[in-house]
Amino acid sequence: MLYLFVSILIALSVIGVWAYHLKQRKQLLERRFNQIIGLRQLIHLLRFHRRQSHQRLCESSAEHPQSMLAESMAIQALIRTLLSQAEQNHKPMYRILMKRVSRLLDEWPGYSIQRNQTLHGKTIRHVLYLIDDTITQSLISADKDEVFRQYQSVWPVTLNAIDSLSRFRYTIHNYACDSETMQRELNLHLQILQRRLKQIALPYSEVIEPQILEELNEQFEAIDLDHPDEFKIKDELYVFSLQVSDVLFQFFDNVLSQIGGEISIKMPELRMHELQEEKKVIHLLTR
Repeated sequence: MLYLFVSILIALSVIGVWAYHLKQRKQLLERRFNQIIGLRQLIHLLRFHRRQSHQRLCESSAEHPQSMLAESMAIQALIRTLLSQAEQNHKPMYRILMKRVSRLLDEWPGYSIQRNQTLHGKTIRHVLYLIDDTITQSLISADKDEVFRQYQSVWPVTLNAIDSLSRFRYTIHNYACDSETMQRELNLHLQILQRRLKQIALPYSEVIEPQILEELNEQFEAIDLDHPDEFKIKDELYVFSLQVSDVLFQFFDNVLSQIGGEISIKMPELRMHELQEEKKVIHLLTR
């Protein structure tokens, strides 16, 4: 009888320890994905700030409205929150990010248009690396080997697509009317971008609408690259690059949502609010 009692007690203890371990792991995953959600929101704010600052620099305006200051404060507040919630081994990267962002928010009015684009892009890439590190740790700890392999196939393509978009924008900045070389270069970058976007979409074809890429191609073809007004062409090309950026990050959001679903963590829908804000910016840019 005593032996049976001890056996039951040991079994209950093992079950209790196992249940506690599962609970702890679930809570850790939830904390990590809450961090990913915050980082994704930070990317949204940085992208929006890049568009706003780009507009101001194009206008060569010496005055910057209070809304820009409020937006900067929102970015800094979010980074402070993310730093306080970060795991100990990640904190140095968050501190570096905070310094980089603070410098960017203070100094962008003195940047050239191209430098403004470049430094915003580097800062966004820094945030993406933090997301990647957190996702990698989460999938490994959750023993989701298949999901991890699928993610690892998409992650480098996403970075390559961002690089291609940066080169596309660099070509826009240096675009000259009646230049067949420039037109060929733009088409080449677009083809590379489309190929990489297809590679990102392929593993998630059930949730990504295929006509999105076709619509991008139609938008590009609608731009008259032979128009005599060089500023008009550059404006239209830049607005088109915003649409490409939207699609790229929409695909990345789908990747995050799918991964969250695989480990039973729901990712919030960011796109509706984000698209509404970005449409306002595009309207201002094209007035």
